Amino acid sequence: MVQTWLITGCSSGFGEEFVRQLRAAGDNVIATGRNIETKLAHLKDTGCPILELDVTSPEDVITARINEAWEIYGGIDVIVNNAGYLAIGAFEDTTQANIEAAMNTMFHGPLNITRAALGKMRPLNKGTIMYVSSYFSRLGAAIATPYCSAKFALAGAVECIAEELAFMAPGIKLISLEPGFYHTEVHSKLVCAENRVPAYAEFREFSLKTTQDIFLAAPGDAKKGVARMIDIGKGTGLAEGKTVPTRLVLGSDAQEVCRKTSQDALKVLDEWEDVANSTDLDGYVKPAGEA
Repeated sequence: MVQTWLITGCSSGFGEEFVRQLRAAGDNVIATGRNIETKLAHLKDTGCPILELDVTSPEDVITARINEAWEIYGGIDVIVNNAGYLAIGAFEDTTQANIEAAMNTMFHGPLNITRAALGKMRPLNKGTIMYVSSYFSRLGAAIATPYCSAKFALAGAVECIAEELAFMAPGIKLISLEPGFYHTEVHSKLVCAENRVPAYAEFREFSLKTTQDIFLAAPGDAKKGVARMIDIGKGTGLAEGKTVPTRLVLGSDAQEVCRKTSQDALKVLDEWEDVANSTDLDGYVKPAGEA
């Protein structure tokens, strides 16, 4: 069945790969991004409509863009919030503006798109909204406060909205995709806060070098990663017959790190269970079935 997809952040990387793979499969695609005449000109050969959409725009502008996109094919089946902003920097070097820039692109933007899309999808009780996030939505990383903060916030929002939709419109699915490191151009687009605190100079240089090295040694194949994301969005291929969770990590590196993070969290809960339970009211009895 032919589906209609809207993808944000299509200038390169995952976004461009989504457009090309979906068009090759015969699906309708609306490619979006900023400065489309220059940054998305290379996608004209796909034949897909290309729409100017800056995800940091005010809510009313984004709503108008989503309404415009909706009319192109008479509806949208899947929206992929892919636009990103790889903002890093030691915390004392970062400013409120640095963090706001990351939040506007990777938190407020996707939520405004979601709000606009739900106004169309909810009455129909169908549709899928995907978020290309990161496994850094599950753990913090030195020199990545702006980036991780936005990803943590988005993950929490997606879980909340998914709970609401389970009651209001169970036919709509929200999926936060949380990949590890993949070979894309993203490593060349690092936005680093100005080094304002001399004490961090050495740490900053070490962290930047380490980050670049990790990207260059990334295990993830972007073509395979996007192919799996499309499977997940369609419920086909390796995702066929599976119940897709609201949050899903992708990549062997993400699996390894997140598994350890989960195990460490369980260990802390076990070690501090007596302290946690000691704060209950005297005589409190847990409801039946509660762990």
